[in-house]
Amino acid sequence: MSKVIAIDLGGTNLRAGIVDDNLNILKAIRERSTHDNTSNLYQQIKSIIVELLSTNLADGVSSIGISCAGFCENGTVKLSPNLNIGNFNLVNLFQNDFPKIKNIVLANDANASALMEAKYGAGQKYNNIVFVTISSGIGLGLVINKKLIDLPFEVGHNYIYYKNRYYELEQLISGNGLMLLSNINGLKVDSAAELFKLVYEKNINARKVYEEWLKLTGSFLANLQLDYNLDAIVLSGGVMQSKEFFLDDLISVANAFIAPFPTKSINICEAKFDQDTGLISGASLVLSN
Repeated sequence: MSKVIAIDLGGTNLRAGIVDDNLNILKAIRERSTHDNTSNLYQQIKSIIVELLSTNLADGVSSIGISCAGFCENGTVKLSPNLNIGNFNLVNLFQNDFPKIKNIVLANDANASALMEAKYGAGQKYNNIVFVTISSGIGLGLVINKKLIDLPFEVGHNYIYYKNRYYELEQLISGNGLMLLSNINGLKVDSAAELFKLVYEKNINARKVYEEWLKLTGSFLANLQLDYNLDAIVLSGGVMQSKEFFLDDLISVANAFIAPFPTKSINICEAKFDQDTGLISGASLVLSN
């Protein structure tokens, strides 16, 4: 049985564990992520790996897969706004301190999750998918012919023009973004869930905000379909907790945008993995190699 160390390096939590090739998490350790200092963060991660390797469950560990929130390229976290760090060459540090582990892969968390869903989850029966997470921010990963296209950027930071100024995409359509979008349109809500609840209750102002969100989000998904002619778009993230309120409407709006063009209809699937997404996606980076 093959085993790997999987690391989920997020802006809030750091989680690492030993995962087998059946995606069973054999042992996991979770701590609050260290911010602002790459040396301290690395020492935190290193101590967790040393602890994991000291257990008898570590027999046969051959790889490390790291799923990280941030701009990742060539083994380096170029920038992680949520951790407030940059130029963090994590793979090189691991290679120096754990020379017996030869296969070490780092990827943006959305990219890693895209590969995981393509290999083991909702995208398993498709060749070409985009994984999109709509949560506190917006993440995206692209898989073409079952191969991860390891994009170094985070799509949530793309710019869009709305009501006479530029915003980052996630500032308007993410879970947190829905609060700003509501405020811009004269409605105060404390969460995305509150907005969807008001829509369900037929609040007129909430309905107007909701329709703006549908247009912005639907056009974003439509552009992905036009760019890649996808077999499926796999949706994940906290906003999906309210999917019964919006998913049918979102699919309809997105498909209306692409109707004039000879592309496949947009097929939206809900992601399979939930609480263990970070660890399993980290593991998938190396289990799929």
